[in-house]
Amino acid sequence: MKRFISLLLTAIVLLPVSRVMAQDALLTDLMKEAGAATYAGKDNYGGGIQNLYLGYDADNKPVIGVATRETKTYSKVTAVMAIVPDGDAYKISAAEVPGIDAMPGKSGNYTKDALKDITGKVIPDSAEAKGLVDAVSGATKHYKAIYISYSLMAAKVIEEMKANPDWERKALP
Repeated sequence: MKRFISLLLTAIVLLPVSRVMAQDALLTDLMKEAGAATYAGKDNYGGGIQNLYLGYDADNKPVIGVATRETKTYSKVTAVMAIVPDGDAYKISAAEVPGIDAMPGKSGNYTKDALKDITGKVIPDSAEAKGLVDAVSGATKHYKAIYISYSLMAAKVIEEMKANPDWERKALP
């Protein structure tokens, strides 16, 4: 019994830590894939967004924006979104939920389906990003939660990429 309690407590403590580590690795990988040399951002960004980061190329132009947000679907998850410039528009290059394979039952599959639908969408501007939700009027609450979260993140990332804020730049790890 003591061993079971010890294992249970270890899992409760380590699971959130492993998710944070996976999320940090994911953010770094997304930045590097987009060609970012440096990044800047805000933790505890606000407005429902936990973190928002911008990646910059060698010429200091934003090449990617990444946001994270806690989302309540069937359980609380951290949603991660990456957006890259695509001509005069913006493309959702990644929509991820670290730990998605550990989600119980069909919720992981529903989440994967929603993320596949979002990934690759091209959005002209932040106003259109808010329109991601309009496409799911008949969707379940689960899908709506995903679309609302990603819609909010997309709008804020695009706004910040356009504004190109004077946040302190750091080299990627």
